[in-house]
Amino acid sequence: MKKKKIIIDILMYILFIILMGHHITENLIHEILGTLLFVLFIIHNILNYRFYKTIFKGKYTIKRTIILIIDLLLLISMICMIISAINISSEVFSFLNIESKIWGRKLHMLSTSWGFIFMSIHIGLHINILINKLNKKMKNNTFEYVYYLILILIFIYGIYSFIKLNFISDMFLLNAFKYYDFSESPIIFYLNVLSSSIFIGLIIYLISCIKFKRKKENNE
Repeated sequence: MKKKKIIIDILMYILFIILMGHHITENLIHEILGTLLFVLFIIHNILNYRFYKTIFKGKYTIKRTIILIIDLLLLISMICMIISAINISSEVFSFLNIESKIWGRKLHMLSTSWGFIFMSIHIGLHINILINKLNKKMKNNTFEYVYYLILILIFIYGIYSFIKLNFISDMFLLNAFKYYDFSESPIIFYLNVLSSSIFIGLIIYLISCIKFKRKKENNE
């Protein structure tokens, strides 16, 4: 069961990254991949039904509260993405004969950008186990400094990518439409999207590390 969850989560992440490049994939492919993402999202929630059963149980620490808030915001974002995607669909859901509305396009841009942020934060809140393992493995290793240098470079490039992709504008609907650089290489575009996501995840990881360190110092 755990392996199935991990595989589905990885597939969802990959699909989300690909779907950020609507100008790269054809509209039909974009809608098919989007539909697949929504199907995996439903399966993901079914497999994690225990999460919903435990919401009103147990004690809430700060970390558990933050995780719950981010998960619920991500859930709301995905629901808004589904609703708006159906509204503006011209291929997969065209049989529904729904007239595309301007609110549908705005909601899709809004929910997609915020969904991307919440997804990256979600990853950052759960990636500590993986990074801690890598840190231990690289400690006193020949490639220790190379490893940390790579992380720093990814972090810096992630800041650049986040600004270049103009996420802030999409998150707050500062522009009526989403603008793409059609002259940019698809590889560079997806590299920017991926590095932006990793950048957000690393920020959350670093914040959690600082909080853990302070907590440990206070206990001592």
